Amino acid sequence: MESIFCCLFGNNWCFNYSDACGNGDHTFKDKINKQGGTMRAIIVHGGAGDAKKAEEISVRVEVVKESATEGYSLLKNSSSAIDAVVHAVKILEDHPLFDAGRGSYLNEEGEVEMDAGIMEGDTLFIGAVAGIKRVKNPVELAKLVMEKSPHNFLIGEGAEEFGKKYGIEFAPFDYFLTERLIQIWKGQYGDTVGAVALDDTGHIAAAVSTGGTQNKHRGRVGDSPLVGSGFYANDIYGAVSTGIGEDIMKVVMSFRIMLYYPSISLDESVKKVIEDLAKANGKAGIIALDRNGNISFGYNTKGIFKAFIKDGMTEVEGGY
Repeated sequence: MESIFCCLFGNNWCFNYSDACGNGDHTFKDKINKQGGTMRAIIVHGGAGDAKKAEEISVRVEVVKESATEGYSLLKNSSSAIDAVVHAVKILEDHPLFDAGRGSYLNEEGEVEMDAGIMEGDTLFIGAVAGIKRVKNPVELAKLVMEKSPHNFLIGEGAEEFGKKYGIEFAPFDYFLTERLIQIWKGQYGDTVGAVALDDTGHIAAAVSTGGTQNKHRGRVGDSPLVGSGFYANDIYGAVSTGIGEDIMKVVMSFRIMLYYPSISLDESVKKVIEDLAKANGKAGIIALDRNGNISFGYNTKGIFKAFIKDGMTEVEGGY
């Protein structure tokens, strides 16, 4: 494929490339004929790690399905995609089996350092936080940064001070010291959580939250709060990545779908992204959703915890 140039002018995505689109310039909207506004959908993930215990897999699948179900319930009641992904991610942050919020892994000094990010597709507004230690639901702080701060990204004590100004909920350190973390289950990785939703106005949002890798160096930040790597949304599609953050950043995984979509289908685009990741010797997974309600996921790990539901489905589907 030839090189691709893409940019945003006003509300129009403009592409200039010949191999994928034919001759001349094309607007992104010309490539998507169907407008959103009627379909509601959500996909949630609970990590692309190497889960080995059958009982753990079963519980995590059920919690991810609950997360998707509750997020979809909000969408059915005309809530925004932003509210749906925040609510879905909070459910996973509150459960100790996921590496986010309460279940966040400890760093090499026995501390919790959490990251989160969120993006609103119609405005391209972004909120992200990193290195926070006492916030109960980091995704809520990321949303607060997006809505109340002139900045996109706040870290550490500065992020927590910002949250205190707006009454964000904090938790004591022992809230995060779950039995699972004390045992530090070996062989686990990439348990980042995330969600992508499409609301009845046709807008898309993506959110992600993580405690990072086990025994990480103090101050380490992975892909999760980095727009384009850990998460991305516009009003054409949204995506969230999960896995080894250092690998995901190599290919700017969530944004990378833009290199292929909509010239090929969302499923084919996700497959291409996973192939690109493998060429960079990376291990990860990704979930994606487009403005027409098409849902896709891909991974080259052992599995990915995921659940999804959209209009026309009778119940949520999920698995590992």
